[in-house]
Amino acid sequence: MPKTMIAGHLLHPILNKIPATLIPLGLLLDAAHRSTGDARYADAAFYSLAGGFVGGLAAGAAGARDYQTIADDTPAKSDATVHGLLNGTALALTAANLAKRVTTPHHAPRSMALSVLGAAAVLGSAWLGYRMLGSPGMPGPAIKPPAGALPNEERYDHTVLDVDQYAAHGQAGQDARTA
Repeated sequence: MPKTMIAGHLLHPILNKIPATLIPLGLLLDAAHRSTGDARYADAAFYSLAGGFVGGLAAGAAGARDYQTIADDTPAKSDATVHGLLNGTALALTAANLAKRVTTPHHAPRSMALSVLGAAAVLGSAWLGYRMLGSPGMPGPAIKPPAGALPNEERYDHTVLDVDQYAAHGQAGQDARTA
């Protein structure tokens, strides 16, 4: 069973949305800076990349923990290994990109290339992660907590509708209007 769960949901798929969104957004903001020359786009790209880097560290920690639960003799393990390596590469490229931007106020000379490579690594890794879903050897789907496990939780069974209850109530209202 996966080790990193919160409220019955795997933590890694929740956290990986942060770097998978913010690192490619940094590339788009860099492109906007390059085409307009507006320094605000470069500043926004820096903060987007910084957020993606921090989010990537958190997602990587949860992913590394879940990696241990994948059976060794399955194709999912090798896919997960490549997935982790791509994510590590994306984080290293993003860290280098951020380091260049700290010394250069707006846009470092090679930061656009680092943004392209980092975004490509993140998007390739995201595709591979999506492909792994449901693969043999992957941990099972998220487990629902048992009823009453969460505070102030109410569960309703909506599988069977009590039609007579509503029909009788609606009929009484209909009779009152026609009288």
